[in-house]
Amino acid sequence: MSIAASKTKTKIRQIISRQVISVTPDTLAKEVIACMAQARISCLIVAEKKKPLGIFTERDLVRLVNEPGAFVNRPIRELMTSPVVTISGSLNIYEAYSLMLTNRIRHHVVVDPSGRILGLMTQSDLINHLGHEYFVELRKIEQVMTTGVMTVASNAPIREALGIMAGPGISCVVVADHRIPLGIVTERDAVRLVAEGVDLGTVPVSMAMSSPVLTVATGTSVYEAALIMRREKIRRVVVVNKEGKIEGIITQSDIIKGLEGHYIESLKEIIRTKENIFQQTAKELLDKTIFLDNILRSSISMAIVATDSALKIKYFNPVAEKVFGCSAASAIGHSAADVLFLEEIAPISLPTARETLLSEGKCTFPAEKRKDGATLFYDGSMSAILDKQDKLAGFVLMLDDITERRQREDTIHHLAYHDALTGLPNRVLLNDRLCQALASASRTGTRGALMLLDLDRFKDINDSLGHSMGDLLLKAVGERLTGLLRKSDTVSRMGGDEFVLLLPTIASTESAAVTAAKIVAAFNKPFVCNGHILSITASIGIADFPDDGEDAETVVKNADIALYRVKEAGKNAFQRYTTPPESG
Repeated sequence: MSIAASKTKTKIRQIISRQVISVTPDTLAKEVIACMAQARISCLIVAEKKKPLGIFTERDLVRLVNEPGAFVNRPIRELMTSPVVTISGSLNIYEAYSLMLTNRIRHHVVVDPSGRILGLMTQSDLINHLGHEYFVELRKIEQVMTTGVMTVASNAPIREALGIMAGPGISCVVVADHRIPLGIVTERDAVRLVAEGVDLGTVPVSMAMSSPVLTVATGTSVYEAALIMRREKIRRVVVVNKEGKIEGIITQSDIIKGLEGHYIESLKEIIRTKENIFQQTAKELLDKTIFLDNILRSSISMAIVATDSALKIKYFNPVAEKVFGCSAASAIGHSAADVLFLEEIAPISLPTARETLLSEGKCTFPAEKRKDGATLFYDGSMSAILDKQDKLAGFVLMLDDITERRQREDTIHHLAYHDALTGLPNRVLLNDRLCQALASASRTGTRGALMLLDLDRFKDINDSLGHSMGDLLLKAVGERLTGLLRKSDTVSRMGGDEFVLLLPTIASTESAAVTAAKIVAAFNKPFVCNGHILSITASIGIADFPDDGEDAETVVKNADIALYRVKEAGKNAFQRYTTPPESG
């Protein structure tokens, strides 16, 4: 059985961590943090009846520490990330790997067909079971490490370090003196410090950091760095140069990306259009005849690389030179594993792609590459080269640039589901999310809320200052509303000055009213648009579900009734929908 085939048959329920710690939604944050610190775990699941409602991670804690107000005595349901991303235990290891790349998160909750928790899939699980194939051993950490390492001085307060860590993609801060690493503060340390009640504003990082720092020298292989992390049970290692100064940091996330591989080729589309000519020339490709060389240089717009059966490069066309940033002269004669680098690729390496081709007759995959701040997208494929006796002589790898097509598709998809002015979800996307929320509420016994919001006296601003100023105000309103709600909530514009707010989960019927009150109060602060100070208020009608309706049409209608009552009563307020009293 080939390596790729064996990995395809491995189900993630066979490799996941099953010793999952879960808490109820009413558990206080301080109890959750103490539990995480004691168990030395990076996350725990918030669940009821073994069904996940949310997840609380070290990253969530770092975010909360840097927000105003105390949070340790709040129930975890108000702080958790919800809804939680779940995956089926029946996925194979490559499918799970692809999802982790797509979702860009470090943990996935694995559930059975009934939605009950089976376990937790982490980056460590994938790294340990995908295997470090020989191309990883050959790659150096400089090719995958993060170079923008965040540092603080040893006398800096802990809160300063945690403030830096709250930034996107930053999981640790290195304590350094003139770029010499002295210690490290991680998300795990943040959990411990909060659990111990340490004064984050006055205690210096030197009293809390982990020291000495585990380092590796530049030139170390990715494979060796991965083994060190596994042996020491850590998620990151600082990379230093010969003088011991910081050059970068390599994390499990970097290794996950490195496992994507960079060895993609095939001649699928050419075989479709010029099969007879291509099959003949492909057999002679290793000899680099003048005829084939001119065809590939002048008439093909795809990156093409040919190798022998041991994956040593024999041909490298001009498009490949542009894609991989090296000349044909420097690539030919070297192993393809040393030359072909892409940031994002389907979960398959060059050697396993070869095994897939030999066992299944073809191998195709998507790939991405970042260049000058932009992401380029490719369709990749791999084909065999046969000699005159139909014996394997080598391989042809090809990348077809589909960036423009992908960008057009993304633009069309975005326009179909978002408001052209504000960029907020439109009626179509809102209706889809509302139907999902209603179905989830019915299935899990939870509740949610829908709010209809109208801007009071918006027409006066539009008429007096013009539609351009009105448009600027609508954009500012959308931004303010988005900032007031959770990431799991939806702010949608229906047209004109009407906005709809969907809260797919709420703790109680009072929760939506609390949110609405916060929004009404927030609109007391004027908007500044192109130098104009604009004052405007908001009227909000609220309908809870399933109490005020079990289908989208009913919920929207009842929220609209509540909004009408607010406007009748004088505007600049909110009301929940109530059933009108029966006339006697």
